[in-house]
Formats: sequence, C-alpha cells, structure tokens
Amino acid sequence: MLKHLKRVFIYFTPGDSRAVSARELLQRVSSDKARKSNPSCVVDFKINEETAFDRAYVELLFSDAEQRKIFTEDYGVQEISRLIEQKGSEMELRSVMKDVGFDPWKTENRVGLLPSTPTAAAKQQQ
Repeated sequence: MLKHLKRVFIYFTPGDSRAVSARELLQRVSSDKARKSNPSCVVDFKINEETAFDRAYVELLFSDAEQRKIFTEDYGVQEISRLIEQKGSEMELRSVMKDVGFDPWKTENRVGLLPSTPTAAAKQQQ
C-alpha cells in the first residue's frame, strides 16, 4: 500500500462518525505489512481532541511529487486504498513506457488519431 508513497498524513477527531475511514486507514498504513512495503514512507497523524468536529482528511504525497488531499467523509477505506493503488499502477505504467522509449504524448503514438490534415471546411475556404 505504501510502495509509491513518500508521506501519509491523517487527521481526524476520535468521536466523529465521519472519520471512520480515516481511523481504518491509519490502522492499515501502520500495519507491519504496509510498513515493510516501503520503510522510508513517513506515516504521520494528528488526532483533534478539541470539542469541535473538524473534517477528517488524508494527505498523500506520492513518490512522483503529486499530492492529494482526500476528505474521508466522502470515501470508505476501500475506496481510498483503491485510489492509492490506482495511482501506483499509473506510476508503474509510466515508468515502463519510459523504459521502452514510448512517449504517449507524441502524435504518432496516439491510438485512433491520424496525422493532422486540413479539414474539408478548411479546404473549401482555400
């Protein structure tokens, strides 16, 4: 789970029912299995012990420097885990494409696109 992450920060209020997925995610990222997947990933958290309920959230810093902030009331722990895994898969795919010299942004590499040619309307105006 932590393989492609540099940092995970989790913020929640203990008694807030909207923070269930934040608490569950903290348990998952703190597990031995998760920690072994990337020992250099920093897992940090802050528990709000104030009386006011703040929105629980997770901040993720991926190894490609992309940051995401997820308000956990909107997502279950499975959905958050899936987002992390999807981003990791995307990063791995980009790495493989780079290793083989494939640039998806080059026009000739785009599926379904033909080299740019003047449109019929442009030809009629000439």
